[in-house]
Amino acid sequence: MKRRKISLSLIFLLLVSFIGIMYTLLNRPEKMYTSTTMMMTIEEKEHYIEPGKYQKMWVMGTNANDPDKNKERFKVMIGDSRIYNLLEEGKEYFVTFQGVKKNEESEYIFTFSQIGNPEGTQMSGDGIIEE
Repeated sequence: MKRRKISLSLIFLLLVSFIGIMYTLLNRPEKMYTSTTMMMTIEEKEHYIEPGKYQKMWVMGTNANDPDKNKERFKVMIGDSRIYNLLEEGKEYFVTFQGVKKNEESEYIFTFSQIGNPEGTQMSGDGIIEE
C-alpha cells in the first residue's frame, strides 16, 4: 500500500513537471527586449545602400566608462540619416538604446532612443520658424 502511494505520487509529480515544461516552452514570448543607457564612444560609422531600394546605417560603439580592453561592442542601427550625419567617430555621446531579439535569432537588434552630447545643452520641443 505504501509503495503504491509513492508510485502514484511520483507519477503525479512527473505529470505536473511535464505539463509545466510544455507550458513554458510553448508560451515563450515571440520577442525579448532590453534597454541600455551609457556614455558611448563611437568607434565606427558604417552604411550600406541598395540603390533605389533601401539604405542601412549603423554605428559600432563601446561603453566609454569601461576600462576593460575586451569591452563589449554594440552595433546600433540608425533609421534617420540626419542622426547618422551628426554622429562623429571617436566622440563620446550619452545614449539610451533598446534591443529587440526574436526567439530564433541569437543577437539583439539595437536602435537609439536617445542621444545626447555631454558637452552641449539639450533642447526639446518645436521651434518657431516665423514670428
